[in-house]
Amino acid sequence: MSGKKALVVGASSGINLAIAKRLGEQGARLAVASRTPERIAAAAEGLRADGLDAIGIAGDVRDAAAMEDVAGQAARHLGGIDIVVSGAAGNFFASAEEMSANGFRTVVEIDLIGTFNVFKAAFAHLTRPGASLVAVSAPQAQRAMRNQAHACAAKAGVDMLTKCLALEWGAHGIRVNGVSPGPIADTEGLARLTGEGDLADRVQAALALPYFGRGSDVGDAVAFLCSDAASYVTGTILDCDGGMRLGDLPVPSGSR
Repeated sequence: MSGKKALVVGASSGINLAIAKRLGEQGARLAVASRTPERIAAAAEGLRADGLDAIGIAGDVRDAAAMEDVAGQAARHLGGIDIVVSGAAGNFFASAEEMSANGFRTVVEIDLIGTFNVFKAAFAHLTRPGASLVAVSAPQAQRAMRNQAHACAAKAGVDMLTKCLALEWGAHGIRVNGVSPGPIADTEGLARLTGEGDLADRVQAALALPYFGRGSDVGDAVAFLCSDAASYVTGTILDCDGGMRLGDLPVPSGSR
């Protein structure tokens, strides 16, 4: 990644921050972005404290104009963009009959429309040929799950958007792929979605690899997709989930 310029969106914490850190550790210069100014400023400061070259930019992925501003600031600071990771996401557990229309719409706006806004805004600033885009998906994109109609629909859309952009933008020398993380330890998402009793233990036991992943595992997967080692890989969704899609995972009840 030496000399590469990377924009990672949704990187105030969790998996996306771990992705940014891994790219930075491998030599990339970083622009990290998320909705809350204070949180993304703290994330960028933490990356710099680790010796990495990083700036933080605030913007809501649901706002196309805000993403144009984020991409423009990143490109001006970095001198162009070689890598874009779009990972902002929202989720909760609720049955379809009890879910509000606003709850469904919010997840689709953050996950799917947000991914489109990020990639569309970055397009004008991308290195051509040679740029690499990575969307952060989820196992729900390819496997129906109870109480996850909103997330399953949104992430399935992210996967198909990834493939369509790969098809359209390949002629520009731009590769577009996705990474699908499973349960990653010490993340807000895992804590929120496995907060009931012994659910975390039961989810872990149901995995083909019966332990939770690390943020650095997902960072390594993204780094591979953005590297020359994957120069002929595009339109691919790379599972990094410990075999989550292979088993029958327990899910909590809930409504919203």
